[in-house]
Amino acid sequence: MKKSINRIAFFNTLSVLLLQGISLISAPLFSRLLGTDGYGNLASFTVWANMMTTVFSLQSNMTIVNARQEYSEQEQPAYQSSVMALSMACFAVAGVLMMLFSGPLSAALKMDRLLIALMLVQAFGTFCVNFLGSKFTYEFKADRNMLLSVFMAVANLGVSLLLVLNMPREQRYFGRVLGTVVTNGVVGLAGCVWILLRGRTLYNANYWKFCFTLGWPLACQGLAYSLLSNSDIMMLRQLADASSAGIYSNALSLAGVMFVLYSALNNTWVPFFYDDMKQGQRDNVVQRGKNYLELYTVLSVGFVLLVREVYHVYADESFWAGAEVIPFFVASYYGNTLCTFPVNYEIHHKKTGAVTVGTVSAALTNVGLNYLMIRAWGMIGAAAATLIARCIQLALHELYSRRILGRGGDYPFRLEAGLAGIAALAASVALFYLTPNAWFIRWPLAAAVGLWELLRILRRRSLL
Repeated sequence: MKKSINRIAFFNTLSVLLLQGISLISAPLFSRLLGTDGYGNLASFTVWANMMTTVFSLQSNMTIVNARQEYSEQEQPAYQSSVMALSMACFAVAGVLMMLFSGPLSAALKMDRLLIALMLVQAFGTFCVNFLGSKFTYEFKADRNMLLSVFMAVANLGVSLLLVLNMPREQRYFGRVLGTVVTNGVVGLAGCVWILLRGRTLYNANYWKFCFTLGWPLACQGLAYSLLSNSDIMMLRQLADASSAGIYSNALSLAGVMFVLYSALNNTWVPFFYDDMKQGQRDNVVQRGKNYLELYTVLSVGFVLLVREVYHVYADESFWAGAEVIPFFVASYYGNTLCTFPVNYEIHHKKTGAVTVGTVSAALTNVGLNYLMIRAWGMIGAAAATLIARCIQLALHELYSRRILGRGGDYPFRLEAGLAGIAALAASVALFYLTPNAWFIRWPLAAAVGLWELLRILRRRSLL
């Protein structure tokens, strides 16, 4: 069993590294080929398509893990086939409605009707690929999931690049869109047919009810999370211009490194948290949480100190204005990491409703603040709005977990640790803005902080 777990961990880690590597190559490449306007149009198209994927699919792929506990192994192909058919029906209804109202949609989104149709194809293809990925993940076939993920990334890059290089510059973003649609559409359709042929079940009332009961709340929460994470890009394009959305999105793609690091550390920490809480090992919970936050704080501080010069290499000069919003992104990701502690505490106590309330509240706040602050301050306003929404989300979860759910002293995480981390990150952000040309101050300081943390890890002989 240990060998199996190690094998799964190896393929999952390798997959993340390969995908991030491909992303770090493709983002600066296409930003240079598309320009700020084209990159902004592409970012807006991608965000809308991903939101459609979340809602129209009913997140049926996320119910596969629950179905493995509810139904026998022999029933799994039939369940997967049936809920795939349910999602197809939802996409079909949504597609008909979108085509009937394609005129108003086109005007509202500032996109051609052809792009609206392609968006629907992209959303369905992405769902089918995600469905395959979820199937492989929950069936412990990490090697297949890795191969699927890497193949999709490489094929998407190759097809898009071929199309982009054979189009006039003002239409290149359409080549990138078409490349993504073709890749996801072809692979997604093939995966869909495979799932249906294996299960040979289109309708089963019990399966559909089980899937809808679990999937619809997940779809609502996923939509709220998408609004929290991406409404700034959509609203920048609508309220400012495509160029601002492109610059903003490109800066966000580099800052996304911090989200990848968060995901890797969080996936390592969370299983230990639940196991230690179950066994009542409070000291372990406290110590691992402290080590986790300390390491992520150091990574965040170092990233902020180094990122200005790195971004000037990463992006074309026409995108350099985006460097000024990167510290806001890092701070938002840091707030998301701080949310991890109360959120997982709430989930441990089966208070998932509190998680949804926090996400929805932050998402609605973000949309409202974006509307006001983008008009006043453009990209800075959008980044600041997201940061404020994250802070509100954190405050809600902290108050509930610390003062209500854990009022008897059960909540294991100390407030002082989070405040110290915030202070350290704030100091690095201040240096970023006060010393824009003094890399010789920021870089050695980042190296010193990194060395300090490395020595601490070696001393405790544990990453977390």
